[in-house]
Amino acid sequence: MTPINAHKKIIVSEGGAIELKEHFEKVTGRTRAGKNGKLVRCPVCEHTRKVYNFSFSSLTCPHCKTCVNKEDWLVDQLDTWRTPR
Repeated sequence: MTPINAHKKIIVSEGGAIELKEHFEKVTGRTRAGKNGKLVRCPVCEHTRKVYNFSFSSLTCPHCKTCVNKEDWLVDQLDTWRTPR
């Protein structure tokens, strides 16, 4: 299975309104978690968990038990201090 690079879930209603439900991008060296933490998604099994810091080089997914490098994890772009989840 190929790891995913990005993930978006867009919903279009019957009236034509577009709503972005999920938006995950790869973790970079400048990614910060903030005081409320961030949701990260495993690129292998797509299981989501919350982290409170990015001071790791790799992380083992508790769901699929795969060791994944930090730069391969996907971080939620909609979970910000302006719009916490």
